[in-house]
Amino acid sequence: MKTNKLTTLIFIILALVLLGGLGWFRLYQSQDSSTQIQDLEDRIAELTARLEQENNEEAIPSPDSEENDEEILRVDLARAEIPGRAETITYDGVIEPSRTTIIIPLMPGEVTKVLVDKGDRVNQGDLLLKMDTREIDKNIEQAQAGVESAKTQLDMAKEGLRQEEIDQIKETVKQAETQLELAEASYERIKTLRDEGIVSEQEYEQVLTEKNIAHSNLITARINLDMAQSGARDLEIQAARAQLRQAEIQLELAEMARDDARITSPRDGVIISREVEPGELIGEAQPPLVLGSLDPLHLNIKVGERDIGLVEKGQEANISLRALSDKKIVGIVKQVSPVADPDSRLFKVTIEIENPGQEIRPGMYAEGTIIIDTGPQYPVIPEEAVHSENDGKYVYTVRDDRVSPRPVSTGDIENGQIQITSGLQEGEKVIVGAEEEIVPGQKIEPRGGDLW
Repeated sequence: MKTNKLTTLIFIILALVLLGGLGWFRLYQSQDSSTQIQDLEDRIAELTARLEQENNEEAIPSPDSEENDEEILRVDLARAEIPGRAETITYDGVIEPSRTTIIIPLMPGEVTKVLVDKGDRVNQGDLLLKMDTREIDKNIEQAQAGVESAKTQLDMAKEGLRQEEIDQIKETVKQAETQLELAEASYERIKTLRDEGIVSEQEYEQVLTEKNIAHSNLITARINLDMAQSGARDLEIQAARAQLRQAEIQLELAEMARDDARITSPRDGVIISREVEPGELIGEAQPPLVLGSLDPLHLNIKVGERDIGLVEKGQEANISLRALSDKKIVGIVKQVSPVADPDSRLFKVTIEIENPGQEIRPGMYAEGTIIIDTGPQYPVIPEEAVHSENDGKYVYTVRDDRVSPRPVSTGDIENGQIQITSGLQEGEKVIVGAEEEIVPGQKIEPRGGDLW
C-alpha cells in the first residue's frame, strides 16, 4: 500500500515539472517549437491515465492475493511402512543328493568292464558296467535250436504223416491182429484144460492176461492208423504251437539275461560310490555303484529342541555356500522329523534346493537360514506422530496438502517406532512435528527431508 502512494507522489511531481517546462517554452520559444510542445502534452496525458488505472487495481483485491495471504504450516512428515524384518534361525550341514540309487546286477557274475568312476556325471541309459556273457550266449544258442525244433514239429502236425509212415502203421495193425488171434487160440486151449483139471489156475490167468494185452495193442494200432489216415487233429496242432511258444519264451529269457549283463544308468545323476573293479565277482551283498541325483539337492540340518517348534514344512530358507558366495540360493523346508535322534537329541530338517544348472555339488558345506513366520505385519510410524485425547489415539495425516486428523489403534513399540494395528495403511503420510500448533484443515508444506 505504501509503495502505491509513493508512486502517485512521483507522478504528481513529474507532471508539475512538465507543466512548468511547457509554460517556459510558450514564453521563450518560437512558433517552430509547437510540435515538440504537443508531444510533451501527449506524454503527460498518458502518464496520468496509467496512474488512474493502477489506483483502481489497488482498490479491488484479487482472489490470488487472498490465497497468498493464507498462513502455511511447515511440518515434518513420515511415511507408514511395514518393516521387512523377519525372525530367522541358522544351522549348517552338507549338501547331499535328494535321491540315491544302488546299482546292482540282476544276477551275480564276473565284471569284465567298468566304464565310470566316482564323481562322474551320467545320463539316463549310459552304460556303466559289462558282465561276462559266455554262459548266457550258449543258453541263447540252445534256445534258438529249441525254437527251430518246435517250428518243425508244428509244420509236421499241420501237414500230416507221409505215405510210408502210414504203411508202417498198417503193418503194425496186422501184427497186432495176428498176435490177438494167437492169444485167443491159446486162451481157448488152456481154458479147456483148466476145466478138465489138467492145468492150474495160475496158467489160466496168464494166458487170459496175454489175450487182453494183445487186444489192447490192436485197438491202439487201429487208432494210430485212423489218425494217420485222417491227418493231425486240432488238439495236436495246438500242442505243437504251445511247444513252439515255450521255446520262444526260453529264447526271450536268454536274450534278457544278455541285456541284463549290460548295466545302464536308470536316470541322470552323479556316481557317488564305486566299489568294483574288472575281474571281480559281484552280487547283491556288495553294491558295485551308487548313483545320486543332482537336481534337486538336499541340505540336511540338525535343529535343537529350542528351535524345532518354529520350523514348519514349506518355509523358505536362504542357503549360503562358501564355493558360491556371490550366488543367491533359496530352498524350501521339505521334511521335519517328528522324532529326535536318540544320541544327539537333535531333530533332522531337510531343505530342498533346486539345482537346474548343477552348479551345486553333493558334499559342499552350506548354511541354511530358515525364515520363521512371525504372524501378521502392521505398518509402523515414529512414536511422536501419535497423539492421545479422551482415552483415544489419533494421528495427523495429509489430504490435498492439508491437515486431516484420523483415529488409530496402536500395538507394540520398538526402537521409537509404534505399530498401527488399524486406521492407517502402508504408504500414507503422517505429521511428526510442526513449527507451530497443528490445526485441522490447515494448509501445509514439508520442511527438511521431504517424503512426498
